[in-house]
Amino acid sequence: METTFLKGVDDQKEGAEQIRRLASSAAGLPALPLISSRLLEVVDDPRTSASDLAILISSDSALATRLLKLANSAFYGFPRRIGTVNLAVVVLGFETVRDLCLSVLITDCFFKGDGELPFELEGFWKHSLAAAVTARMIFRLCEVNHPGKGFIAGLVHDIGKLFLARYFPEDYARVIANVQQENLPLLEAEREVFSTTHPVAGSWLLDEWNLPVWLVEATRNHHANEENNPPGTLAQAVSFADVLIRRAHIDGGGPGVQASVSSGMMASLRLKKNVYNEPDYDAYLEKLQRELQRAEDLMDAMRSTTNPKVVDSRKSTDEREE
Repeated sequence: METTFLKGVDDQKEGAEQIRRLASSAAGLPALPLISSRLLEVVDDPRTSASDLAILISSDSALATRLLKLANSAFYGFPRRIGTVNLAVVVLGFETVRDLCLSVLITDCFFKGDGELPFELEGFWKHSLAAAVTARMIFRLCEVNHPGKGFIAGLVHDIGKLFLARYFPEDYARVIANVQQENLPLLEAEREVFSTTHPVAGSWLLDEWNLPVWLVEATRNHHANEENNPPGTLAQAVSFADVLIRRAHIDGGGPGVQASVSSGMMASLRLKKNVYNEPDYDAYLEKLQRELQRAEDLMDAMRSTTNPKVVDSRKSTDEREE
């Protein structure tokens, strides 16, 4: 499908409107299961007990099973096995359980599926999971409340890239070709083809799913220009996580944004510095490697196993249609 777009749309509202126009031409946009909205309502209700939340999760046996598998992973390191959903809620806490369940629901809804993609889904999935683990680590090291928010924010930070690639694979193949052959920055290449960018596309999709504002904003702002649109701490944690995992060469799923770490980000996240007054990348990468090793079984529990066909970004649209 060949698409025609206006060029030069930079304003976020216009970008969101452009995504709506894109989505209206895309068939079969998925919807999150009803239980996702109920999870948000129940966790936000101060009258909710652990038993109330456990009953809701247990109404979806597959979700309950996945939650227990995640809760018993070495990543959380509990000395005794968690055998019931109610105990998982008590031990992990409402917010962590909510974010793990939403991560599972989003994964099953959107990170799987057949069809052509202009990049390899397994690499994208590994990058997303690594970002989830890393953003949570950064939140914990920076002593930010609810580090579980870092996990889900890292997991979905590039979901807009998957949205554009899944529903407009030939157009996103052009984006990748322009990055690789013309040496264009990724966001600029996306604007040339779609008149918007993957952070805006991702934030629009999450908003359509009625997910929390903090998650929508973190997704939209994880590549934000700090001078013009100061990102919140969560967006900065995701951005720094992206920098770290690309330094660790976990950069599958198409080209990435060559992000820099500003002094504002360093101050906001209270990052440890090296002798060059830069983030102490060696120290953080060492911690990251340990964290990723500890998270291997959790990542296996979250992993998608469906690998759509890859569209060769080196070929033109006409060549692929022959």
